[in-house]
Amino acid sequence: MENLEALIEALQKAERILIASHVNPDGDSIGTLIGLGLALESLGKEVIMVNSDETPLMFKFLKGANRIHCPKEIESIPETVVLVDCTDLERVGTELAERLKEATVLINIDHHVSNNYFGHYNLVDANAAATAEIILRLLPLLEIEPDKDIATALYTGLVMDTGSFQYSNTTPAAHRSAAYLLQKDVDLDQVRNVLFETRTVSMLRLIGEALRLLQLTPDGKIAWVEITQEIMHQTGARDEHCEGIINYPRSVMGVEIAILFREITPGKIKVGLRSKRKVNVNQLAGFFGGGGHQRAAGCIIEGNMKEVVPKVLEEAQKLLA
Repeated sequence: MENLEALIEALQKAERILIASHVNPDGDSIGTLIGLGLALESLGKEVIMVNSDETPLMFKFLKGANRIHCPKEIESIPETVVLVDCTDLERVGTELAERLKEATVLINIDHHVSNNYFGHYNLVDANAAATAEIILRLLPLLEIEPDKDIATALYTGLVMDTGSFQYSNTTPAAHRSAAYLLQKDVDLDQVRNVLFETRTVSMLRLIGEALRLLQLTPDGKIAWVEITQEIMHQTGARDEHCEGIINYPRSVMGVEIAILFREITPGKIKVGLRSKRKVNVNQLAGFFGGGGHQRAAGCIIEGNMKEVVPKVLEEAQKLLA
C-alpha cells in the first residue's frame, strides 16, 4: 500500500472527483464504485460515478446506482480520478481510459494480484477478499462513518466477490468486515432476495442451455461451457445473466479447472477461469494477456470458439501435468 498518506491527502484536497470501475461490472465493481462515491459525497465532494457499461439489473437496488454515468455524459475530466477494482487503466474501457489520461491525480484501488500499479497513488492489497474490503478500511482514515447506503453497497461487493463467503478468498478479515457492515443496518433480506433468490426466465433458460452444453476433458479434470451470441439471442439473456454460470462446471465432481467461454462480439471471446485447490488460474489468464486471482481469473482472446477453446484447454492441461 504505497503512498497511503499521500493518497488520503489527495482525496481530502480534491473538491471534484471522478470514480470509475471496470467494464462488464460485477458486484464488487458496482459496490465499490457506489460505496466510495457516497462516502466521498458525505465529505462535501462533488463526485462523478462512471462505468462504460450499463449497471446490471441485479445491482440497481443500490442507492446511487441510478447516478452512474456513461462516459459520453461526462463533459470534462476532474483533476482527481479514482479507479476501483481495475487491474489496469484499460479495464474501464478504451474510450474512457484515453480520456482519464488527462487526470492530474490518478488513484488506483484494487485487490487483484495482477494489478500493474498504474496510478500515481496505488492502494492494492491482493490479500483482500474484495476491493470493497479495502474501501471499508479506507473510510476511517478519511474520517467517514458509513451509513446504511454505503454499507449496503460495500456489503454487496464483499458478498459477491466471495461467493456468499464460500470461495477460498474468504478470510477472517472478510467475515469481520461483513459483521461490521451488517451493524450499519444493511437490509440483509433485501440483499439476499435481489442477489440470490431472484432470477429472470431468460437467465434460467441460459443456465439450462449452459448445463446442456457442459463438456469435460477425458480425465474429468477440466469442465467448460461455450456460450455464443446465438445462444444469448435465443434465450433472451443479457450479459449480466452469465454471472455465476461458471460455478456449475466448477461444481462437477473431480473437476479442478472450470472455464466459461463467452462470445462477446464476433471474433472476441471472454474467458472466465476458476480452480478448486491446486491450479493458479491467474497464471493461465496471464498467458493470454489477462489476470485476476489464484483461484479466479479471466481474459479476452481474439478469435472464434473453434480457435480459442483448444488453445485455452491445451494451456490448462499443461498446468495440470
